[in-house]
Amino acid sequence: MSEIKSAKTEYTRGFGSNKKSKRRVKVSKQRQVSIPKDFYKALGFEDEAIMEFNGNEIIIRPAPTDEVDFSEDILKDLISQGFSGQELLEEFRRIKAKIPAALRALEKDTERQPEVAESLGDYLDSLEDDEADE
Repeated sequence: MSEIKSAKTEYTRGFGSNKKSKRRVKVSKQRQVSIPKDFYKALGFEDEAIMEFNGNEIIIRPAPTDEVDFSEDILKDLISQGFSGQELLEEFRRIKAKIPAALRALEKDTERQPEVAESLGDYLDSLEDDEADE
């Protein structure tokens, strides 16, 4: 019995950069899964995750906590267009206010993309064929 316990302890101990571990988890009737506590802590999950499907597996990663800030890019563009002073400030505020809606639209557009049922190579080839037809 102690051999099993020590093996389990080794299995769940902290993770190094090259340490791998695998767990079987239950999927509820509501399609929910729980991330094992040691995985959760090792990856620094907070309240959101990024889930990616690549045709034959699902990858779950912690969502980045940094907000995307386009301020510097917006200002550079506005300055290159000749804006300055109060006019620069007003135009900056107007454009920055549009960013959340643009990101939501981009997210919805991404969700409408077709599912990949074949290999990635076949999918990329089909995109090249579509571009050649245009």
